[in-house]
Amino acid sequence: MKKKNLWNIFCGAALGLQLLAEGTAMYHVLRLNMLPDLYVAILAGGFLLLTLLSAGLLFLHGKKPVSTLRRILGMVLALLIAAGSCALVYVTDQLHDTMEGIADPSVSTASRNVYVLKENGAKDLSDARDYTFGYVLGYDTENTDKTLQVLEKELGKIVVTQGFDTVFAMVDALYAGSIDALILNDAYLTIFEDWVGYEDFGERTRVLYTALIEEEKPDPVPETTQQETVQSGKPDSELPVTERPFLIYLSGSDTRYKKLGSKTRSDVNILAAVNPLTKQVLLLNTPRDYYVENPAGGGALDKLTHCGIYGTENSVEALENLYNTSIDGYAKINFAGFETLIDEVGGVTVYSTKGFTSGGITIVKGNNTLNGKEALIFARERYSLSGGDRDRGKNQMKILEAVIKKLTTSTALISNYADILRSLKGMLKTDISTEDISALVKLQLEEMPQWEVLTFAVSGKTGKDKNYSMPGLKASVMYQDEALVAQASDLLARMLAGQTLTEADMKIS
Repeated sequence: MKKKNLWNIFCGAALGLQLLAEGTAMYHVLRLNMLPDLYVAILAGGFLLLTLLSAGLLFLHGKKPVSTLRRILGMVLALLIAAGSCALVYVTDQLHDTMEGIADPSVSTASRNVYVLKENGAKDLSDARDYTFGYVLGYDTENTDKTLQVLEKELGKIVVTQGFDTVFAMVDALYAGSIDALILNDAYLTIFEDWVGYEDFGERTRVLYTALIEEEKPDPVPETTQQETVQSGKPDSELPVTERPFLIYLSGSDTRYKKLGSKTRSDVNILAAVNPLTKQVLLLNTPRDYYVENPAGGGALDKLTHCGIYGTENSVEALENLYNTSIDGYAKINFAGFETLIDEVGGVTVYSTKGFTSGGITIVKGNNTLNGKEALIFARERYSLSGGDRDRGKNQMKILEAVIKKLTTSTALISNYADILRSLKGMLKTDISTEDISALVKLQLEEMPQWEVLTFAVSGKTGKDKNYSMPGLKASVMYQDEALVAQASDLLARMLAGQTLTEADMKIS
């Protein structure tokens, strides 16, 4: 084969590889659907110019044939562009996979552990055939029954059980040797930490067996509304997320593990009403101890934080009932994820109304620039604050407001968005669709709007009362202030109706 023909084959292969890589990169960018149309057009135009440049170097010539040096330069350029395009494919693929990874699955797994004393000689469940298993009467009955069915299937016999009025009576019986094992939602470990005499439960016991129970999430009920827009003629709920107000539940789980469980207490409970048309965000904080109806208990009263033990959707329903509203989705993050998020955005600056020392750090009265660990301490502290849990809720909203401003007023969203999401893998879960997330990011990149963040918090009187998740015992609760709940409900309704709110509206009526 002639040398000229070999050069043409090599040059054609290099240019073909460049075209294939560029086309693949454009496909993945379009599939991600996150970049504004202008950015996509610039990228496509850049690929076209680079293709023409490579083709010119490789094939375009006048009377004299293309020199060997030009061909080599053209092939090197084509290969470099192909490599760059492959890198872009990798980044967009990673981002797409990460977004898919933070989505809550349609089927979640609830776990009920079988605990025995640490010194118990049983090595596995088969050694517990003749054990007496304790459980709490009238609490989480459906999952307890499912757990017993799993145990009986594994052991091949009907297990012996003993019911108790309270979880603490059951633990006492285990310590005393009256029962051999007990069945317990693992989320109770964090509850025990708050009770004197039981805070060492995790050290005195061990998990002998974990029963996994699959729970399918119910299909969402389509929203119906009489309000239609003149432009589209569609109900508000059918409009793109960037063209209508929506309400998101932001949940902060009280775990520090790198993997976020599906059923944990929620220490942070903030509703974020977002209006992409007016560029306003209303943050509504509800204290963790708020005394609300727990849907899992058929409406029995409970602390809001306990609602998360039965799944994030249960907390969503409790807040919907409290404020007579409809929540469009949720995002749940744990403490480890919270620290990571703050560090990834480069820290935040928040104003503290009081100076205090906690967790080895000092917060001064005034502005404080905090990293992830410091921000978490600031968001969790309540004992140094005169308003206790009320002030803690306000500080949590200050942190969230600072994060929103950091992401929307700097280059952080553009330069770090992929890294931020990847760093939160396993620590962030949401049921917001990847399409909606992409659309909101695209809106921010396209317009770079300045969002106005408004905050409001409900509160009430504190006391002790019975609650569904701790039957037979009284725990610290915060009773609802009906006037504040009504005002908060009105603010949410107005935001979701598309009205523009002011700071004057945030004042307590």
